[in-house]
Amino acid sequence: MPAARSAYEQGLWQEAAGHAQRAGGADGYAFAAGSLIAQLMVEPDHPDREALARRALDLAEYAHDLDADHVEARLRLAGALGFRGRYMSGFRAYVQRMPHRGKRLIEEAVAAEPDNAWAIGMLGAWHLEVARRGGQRGMNALDASVEAGIGFYTHAIAMDPDNPAPRFFLAIALLALDEPAYYEMAREQVAICLQIEARDAFETGIQGEAEVLRAMIDDRRQATAWADDRMRR
Repeated sequence: MPAARSAYEQGLWQEAAGHAQRAGGADGYAFAAGSLIAQLMVEPDHPDREALARRALDLAEYAHDLDADHVEARLRLAGALGFRGRYMSGFRAYVQRMPHRGKRLIEEAVAAEPDNAWAIGMLGAWHLEVARRGGQRGMNALDASVEAGIGFYTHAIAMDPDNPAPRFFLAIALLALDEPAYYEMAREQVAICLQIEARDAFETGIQGEAEVLRAMIDDRRQATAWADDRMRR
């Protein structure tokens, strides 16, 4: 695991996943899945994202099978389900109950670790992704809301203010909704995200994406289209 963590900090995602998988156990497989999810999050142009998402899901499922109470396994499985769901229709994902399972896993993680900022941020991401993909009908079906999404993200940011990632993902989630009322909040979060000092390769990668967004943020239509495309990958 030390080798896996070192590789992760350097942005060597595949190497980190390999080290963690060889370490074994729920810790190792959850970390391996998390490394691949990190790669999906910071490399939107990766040539084979669907295969990467499938591998992350397999690793996360195995970690969860090893220990169903493992918090990181729950979170990595929820994250992997979210990415896997991007490569199928919203109806198919709904029929397979992927959003239901993802929410349950995140809520279980939050119940086990109420001070886990990443878990709380993921709950915010879940609500806003339902809003983006399903609109009002989807939110009604899954008991989701934009207000809850913003609230969970805001709570996660307050708990971990030195992390640029939740600010960036809140910004693109709001922009992707294409609602002018959320535009200024998104602009503010992008600006603050870029003022934070990155602590590892993942946060550096997130800020690289935020730099791209900042270059077009004054054009709301362009920024909204970019964010929507980013959320679909």
